[in-house]
Amino acid sequence: MIDLDNIDSQLLARLDPYGMGKIIADFPSQCRRAVEIARNADIKLPRTAYRNIVICGMGGSAIAGDILASCLAEVMPSAIFVQRNYGLPGWVGKDDLVIASSYSGETEETLSDFEEALKRKSTVAAITSGGKLKERCLSLGLPFITIPGGLPPRGALGYSFFTLLGLFKSSGLISDQAEALDETLAILGKMSGDYSADKPGRENKAKQIATDIYGYMPVVYASADLLTPAARRWANQLNENAKILSYWAAMPELCHNEIVGWEKLPDVGSKAKIIFLQDSGDHPRNNLRFDVLQGIINSESAGIIKIQSQGRSKLARMFSLLYLADYISYYLALLNEVDPMPVKRIDRLKSVLKERR
Repeated sequence: MIDLDNIDSQLLARLDPYGMGKIIADFPSQCRRAVEIARNADIKLPRTAYRNIVICGMGGSAIAGDILASCLAEVMPSAIFVQRNYGLPGWVGKDDLVIASSYSGETEETLSDFEEALKRKSTVAAITSGGKLKERCLSLGLPFITIPGGLPPRGALGYSFFTLLGLFKSSGLISDQAEALDETLAILGKMSGDYSADKPGRENKAKQIATDIYGYMPVVYASADLLTPAARRWANQLNENAKILSYWAAMPELCHNEIVGWEKLPDVGSKAKIIFLQDSGDHPRNNLRFDVLQGIINSESAGIIKIQSQGRSKLARMFSLLYLADYISYYLALLNEVDPMPVKRIDRLKSVLKERR
């Protein structure tokens, strides 16, 4: 197994030739740039109240909507719904806001949603780096925010999320988030140093956890109170960066079904490491569920790792766990001796879909 504390430049050039490690290290700067982009965009929606808000996207673009919906759940008068599919639910209409979020501007599912929203006379806006989505917004005079391109979508979460948050603020949908933003950016900046490649493993939680789950299938559990998007993002980053199977589930629902699934297939369970993502805002009964669940399934898995969020605001607590996942998935990719950047199977699938359009 590779020693994460002794990776020379030659080995790193072979394992990470496209610089995913640098993208992750630069994430706090990306988030700060995204905040400034949103502030300077000077884009406002025509209304400050909508029946419902639909955020359309896939992968890294969609997770921004999940995070927003979770962090703002208690302050938004409108429901926020994230659409990950072609078309829109039947209830979407002229009284609803639809935001198309596609990093490339070419995501076919999101473009389908965009066109459907136009047909239904919804208020429509977009966040993209370019492509067909930007072209359509320009031709129709629709509000949109342009974000920098050139990154893998999963590496552009800062741009996708903080411009979305800024759009909500500038349009009067939410109050000022300055305090939460300042705390979040400060925590991310500190974490960038704490989890950096030159920080030794004995002081580096990301390296420790990556080493602990190396050779196992991570199963990520969180409470539905806030951290469901974090659990999804953890599994997604482990899928794409480390090229391993991982999946997620949320409390309390998993205690009504999945808990039973650990009883059989012991060979599978013995290769699974369970990760508990926990938060100071978790419902007390869900905290109790974590404790009871550990006692029930600990012996049927390869072990349980508990990770607590950091910070006061919901935004900071959420991003403290999201950023840790980036680093863990990156170090696990190095341990697996795979390039974290390419997602060849996704590219292949998209190529076939394009040919058969």
